Amino acid sequence: MYYTITLNPAIDMLTKVENFELGKLNRTGESKYVVGGKGINISLLLKNIGKKSKALGFIAGFTGYYIKEELKKQQIDSDFVETDGFTRINIKLTTETETEINSQSSSVNKKNIDDFFKTLDGLSSEDCVFLSGNIIPGMEADDFVNIAKKVREKGAKLIVDSNKDMVLNTLKYKPFVVKPNEFELGEMFGVKIDTVEDIAKYARKLQEMGALNVLVSRGSKGAILFTGEGEVFSANIAKGKVVSTIAAGDSMLAMFVAKYDETKDYKLSLQYASAAGGATSFSAGVGKKELIDELLVQIKVDKCNL
Repeated sequence: MYYTITLNPAIDMLTKVENFELGKLNRTGESKYVVGGKGINISLLLKNIGKKSKALGFIAGFTGYYIKEELKKQQIDSDFVETDGFTRINIKLTTETETEINSQSSSVNKKNIDDFFKTLDGLSSEDCVFLSGNIIPGMEADDFVNIAKKVREKGAKLIVDSNKDMVLNTLKYKPFVVKPNEFELGEMFGVKIDTVEDIAKYARKLQEMGALNVLVSRGSKGAILFTGEGEVFSANIAKGKVVSTIAAGDSMLAMFVAKYDETKDYKLSLQYASAAGGATSFSAGVGKKELIDELLVQIKVDKCNL
């Protein structure tokens, strides 16, 4: 069973303004509202490719209720801890460029956190857990690390995708895969990534620290996968009209893990992962299976000597 953890979920309002002027009244076109947060995005992608998952985390207020009901409409199970206050609404504004305005959810308390840890009690070695995104106000960094610890103590497969400190602090629990982008990889080690050789050097450092596989996303340059078997593969990206890049990386990660679980084929899994990232970029929300399959022919995966 796949479990996705979104400690700080959101509703994403996708909206567009023509000729945007700062400090003036601007009118948008019709807005779209999608449930968001990295783990929720992963659950949505898994549902689109026919995989079941259960979404875990915290929700609050009418916005939290909306998230729960939208997942229910998508036939995605959830076991959220309900707290006081409100779950955040983020604005994804498209003008001449793309701007994100991320708000803050209400804080959780110790009882809420304890209740969340109880939702992990039923995990087993048959399960795979995506621990994604950042902590919610009221949680400490150690709470995030202790989630990773509990997942591994239960024998479940651990996937981590978060900020640099969260990722680095969970590597001792040997995640199956981590997915930094090029900038984040450099940030983890206080360096600037300039070449693919730099990517290889620091991706392998992550492996030395405990990550089995490292998937580095590179935006328009595609992605590079460093496998636990010592192989390196690179993939390009599909061409199409970008609607929003939000959740593209989450889609890539979800598809990579799901396809590898099916096939145990790293090269094929990377091809599908790149297509999934593209499908989401070309969609309002998370990409559908039909579009992913359509984009596959554009994705070429090469073995690298790095």
